[in-house]
Amino acid sequence: MPAVTISAGYGAAGSVIARAVAEQLGVPLLDRAISSQVAGQLRVTVEEAERGELHRSFAERFFGVLAPVAGGVIGTDVEGAPAPLPVPDADLFRTRAEAIIRAALPDGAVILGRAGAAALRDEPGVLRVRLFGPPEGRVKQAALVQQVSEEVAAQRLPEVDAARAHYVRRLYGRDIDDPDLYHVQLDSTVISADGCTAAIVAAYRAYLS
Repeated sequence: MPAVTISAGYGAAGSVIARAVAEQLGVPLLDRAISSQVAGQLRVTVEEAERGELHRSFAERFFGVLAPVAGGVIGTDVEGAPAPLPVPDADLFRTRAEAIIRAALPDGAVILGRAGAAALRDEPGVLRVRLFGPPEGRVKQAALVQQVSEEVAAQRLPEVDAARAHYVRRLYGRDIDDPDLYHVQLDSTVISADGCTAAIVAAYRAYLS
């Protein structure tokens, strides 16, 4: 069954394209649902885990990796850099998140973010995609999609990009921009969302043929 991982920089229209790819392939989209299920296993709400509204010490340990896919930022230290997550907690989160991802593979899924490319690096039949673009293009696109000013989008871009890079590095020790992680890389600031969707679907079908 179709399995595609999509990694996207901030403003690269990852959520829009991933949803469209899932619809065209007729499979579920896994994004925030992964956090929801892990949060359920930890007996906390996603809001508690992702927004930092934590009242249970066990949940506090997971705040750093339960950031929203759409643009939330992993906890930061005093210098504004992504705060490190204790190794045992990172290992536990990775194990639980991977179990959810792998359980979806037999029936097919599009996996947005969540270090899917690194998690499934050696999994056969999984197409790994990276969406990117120059910062100025992604700022304009994010402002349009999220209906915020370009000033706000420009402020969010480095924070979110750093958080997502930290997530992959912390859990898998990989560089999110490493081309070895991906079969397909698309500049979604110059190729339309529809064009990127069509390219990913075509690439997946060619990959399996």
